[in-house]
Amino acid sequence: MKFSLKLLALGAALAIVAAGSTGALAVDKDQVIKDRQALMKEQGADMGAVKGFLDGKNDQAKAVSAATDLTETMKKIPDVFPPDTGGPSPDGKYATKPEIWTDAKGFEAAVSTAAEKANALLAAAKGGDQAAIQTAFGDLGKNGCGGCHEKFREEIKK
Repeated sequence: MKFSLKLLALGAALAIVAAGSTGALAVDKDQVIKDRQALMKEQGADMGAVKGFLDGKNDQAKAVSAATDLTETMKKIPDVFPPDTGGPSPDGKYATKPEIWTDAKGFEAAVSTAAEKANALLAAAKGGDQAAIQTAFGDLGKNGCGGCHEKFREEIKK
């Protein structure tokens, strides 16, 4: 009796693993790409909110909130680039370059750099010094976001 219960339990476990490997673990590429673009648009809106503060259109609290969000969304970037999810963005303007996956260490380093620059922007925003915020904002845009986009994203020419 014990032997057949063990075989039954083993069979059930194998069935669960087999079902999971073909269904539950499959990636919906279209959804990943949509989620990726939504994350990037969120980051763009956050950059816009900080820029609004620099332009005198938003208050410091909004800039701090946006910079805080940037530090959080930077952590999510690796999650929206799982293997085999290359392709154009839903708006058709940009596409991922294969280097995201063929140069994974370079991609991780670029994301890490962007995250460090987002943290610097947050510190500057909390401090409230316009010049420091402007410097950190420019650095994040050029060397953080821009550095990653330059190497790992391509514009689709129509």
